[in-house]
Amino acid sequence: MKLIVDMLRDSCLKFGDKPAFRVKVGGRWVGYSYRQLWTDSDRIAKALADWGLGVGERAAILAPASPMWVAAYFGITKANGIIVPVDKELKRNELRHILEDCDARLLFTTEEYLETARELLKQLPGLEKIVLLYPPMSSKIRLTSQVEKALIEVIGEWRRLIHDYQIRSDDVRRLQEAAETLQNLMTPGLSWQETGDRAEAEGRIGRERRKVRDGGIEALDTFMKDGQPPDVIRRADDPLVILYTSGTTGRSKGAMLSHTNILSNITTLAPIFKLDDNIRMLSFLPINHVFGQVGDILLPLSLGGTVSFAESLKKLGENLLEVKPSFLLGVPAVFRLLLERLQKNIQGKLLSRTLFSFALTRPLVVRKVRETLGGTPTFISGGAALDPEVAKGLIALGIIVYQGYGITETSPVITAERPNRRKLGTVGIPIPEVEVRIHEPNEEGVGEIWTRGPNVMLGYYNNPAATAEVLTDGWYHTGDLGRIDEDGMLVICGRVKNLIVTANGKNVYPEEVEIELLHSPFIAEAMVYGHKVSSTAEEVYAIIHPNQETVDAYAREHGLAPMTISAVEELIRSEVLKACRNLADYKRIRKFTLRDDEFPKTTTRKIKRYVVEAAIDAGG
Repeated sequence: MKLIVDMLRDSCLKFGDKPAFRVKVGGRWVGYSYRQLWTDSDRIAKALADWGLGVGERAAILAPASPMWVAAYFGITKANGIIVPVDKELKRNELRHILEDCDARLLFTTEEYLETARELLKQLPGLEKIVLLYPPMSSKIRLTSQVEKALIEVIGEWRRLIHDYQIRSDDVRRLQEAAETLQNLMTPGLSWQETGDRAEAEGRIGRERRKVRDGGIEALDTFMKDGQPPDVIRRADDPLVILYTSGTTGRSKGAMLSHTNILSNITTLAPIFKLDDNIRMLSFLPINHVFGQVGDILLPLSLGGTVSFAESLKKLGENLLEVKPSFLLGVPAVFRLLLERLQKNIQGKLLSRTLFSFALTRPLVVRKVRETLGGTPTFISGGAALDPEVAKGLIALGIIVYQGYGITETSPVITAERPNRRKLGTVGIPIPEVEVRIHEPNEEGVGEIWTRGPNVMLGYYNNPAATAEVLTDGWYHTGDLGRIDEDGMLVICGRVKNLIVTANGKNVYPEEVEIELLHSPFIAEAMVYGHKVSSTAEEVYAIIHPNQETVDAYAREHGLAPMTISAVEELIRSEVLKACRNLADYKRIRKFTLRDDEFPKTTTRKIKRYVVEAAIDAGG
């Protein structure tokens, strides 16, 4: 059975100089080739082996998505280590828990997280070294280390002179323009500002080294080593990564995924969507999360495709138009936002609004939308349930979004819609070699979803008790409620832990009610939960975060600005009543409260219910 390194080797040999990744640097998209990825990961593996990372020992990565993040990923596995990707949004105590739990010896990170990393280096006896990743440059603009160092020193000295001698702004501008001209000849695509930032980073690294007696902090440039990396002696069923669940219910656990687990997902997904080396992707999902890591990075690399890293979520729309991806993974919140923006653009222009309102001329607008997005891209939604109304809205604009279902512990995909098997409101059928069954279904056919296949994790790292709770004879208990419909498609109903049982013994799935609430333009976010009215019964309550922009617009339009709190509550109450008309009486909301700020969320945009519920229990 192949290892993940074998997959990368095949692609690098076949597609050597083709861009594996693209990043936007100095306003231009700059490529990073398969050959460079292989070389950089080799040099990282050689350095890790020489440093002393043992077989099966853990090295963690805490950094934004970048080609060098991926190079570190492959470098760790080439050195026979186990990769621990860490969520960069976590608080210090959460980071400490993960690094301590997995006993990571080395951490790759960036200057942005240097202060936190330095503190962890002091606090955790098992953590011995910090390696700082720099922003990537393509092989075409990579400088020799001597020239790069000299350039950084010049810019650093220049900034010091400006500060110390208060040089006139006109003189500063003229000299800087001349310097930028020279730099552009040497490093096209890399700005003076970015090189200057690196000069400052060099200074910070030096200062941090002086603070740590054993020299435990080092820049990647000096850490990497030329030479033959160690032989890879890992087996296909050995752990490749330990992925700590983002956790909507509490402290995270480390799911161990093997080479076989992840490769089984990759090899089955590509044929389903007829993907090949022409795949173009725009990556914006969290790279530490299994959905983004496998779908956004490893899948296209296995095919010889090109991945462009989005600059930020704020620039996602702009990057989407520039890259025109042929394949895009996203979460429901992103597709809802995409639909809203497209509809707003159409409604904001008289001609497009008029053309779209008539069935005969609507295809003209649809064709323009598809041209803007690059033709007929394949969009995949995962991470949470996609509102069928959002899917319908996108279909009306000529955009098809396939729904999939999976979780960290299943590498991740369990089921997926596909070109010849789509049905709104479902998440498709199991992918090849994966089984799904409904455990102890009720009279409606709803029960906990169990799954078995080569994608199911090895277990939770260093936690046999938690592993035993979720694995029975190879069947993984997902904790999700679902049913198989008459067409054999899986329908997700909600989470077992979120289920509300009313006084009449009726089951209410909060997620179903939340979807109805979110149809209102005045509701930005909602969390539905069960309020205890006895030891065995609950009522349906909700916490709602209003959409301030649409509420303000409503107030101006009706001469109510500024709206009082009671007026906002009345507006939301009317929207809640409207949403409840589409629900059975026992599912309707009995009481709601308003929330001023957004809900705390995981990196995949799921509400951290345990945090909110703890505040409710505390009377907050």
